[in-house]
Amino acid sequence: MKRYLTLWNVLGLLLLLVGLAVYLASSPARQSGVVNLPTEQAEPEVPREVELRLYFAKNDATGFLIEKRKVTLAPGESAYQRALDELVAGPTQGAAPIVPSGFPPPTVFVRGTTAYVDLPERYGRLGYGTTGETLLVYGMAYTVLDQGPVEEVRFLYRGQPAATLGHLSLLEPIRRAR
Repeated sequence: MKRYLTLWNVLGLLLLLVGLAVYLASSPARQSGVVNLPTEQAEPEVPREVELRLYFAKNDATGFLIEKRKVTLAPGESAYQRALDELVAGPTQGAAPIVPSGFPPPTVFVRGTTAYVDLPERYGRLGYGTTGETLLVYGMAYTVLDQGPVEEVRFLYRGQPAATLGHLSLLEPIRRAR
């Protein structure tokens, strides 16, 4: 019968345990990838009038037309959320809508300088081509970026980080042009 408790086996086991302890002590806490969604920015407690800049598609789908709308925000209402609500409602001045009729508006949450746009389940079944998906995602992102001090927009799908929307990768945030 072979001896299992040799000096080399004990030293190897000890070295393995020390390496494991160092690895566990130095590695950051494992995160699940779930984003905490509540906003940290308090909205004013009085009604206020703001001008929203909404990005709709050109009728030939070659870019965006910006429509400006003056709206009154209720106390505590977010300009980001109201902008996406207005975007989903559709254009009033000769542009093409980027969100299909009857779709619910996404929810917007702000954390630091990042806005998170949480797309409801119906957005996973758009049936758009690459151009339609690009206009939808970038139209929403530019609309949110134009409403305040956020510097980037990330997309979530049903509360989870979204990797794609159809043909379009959403792994990287959409940022302001510098």
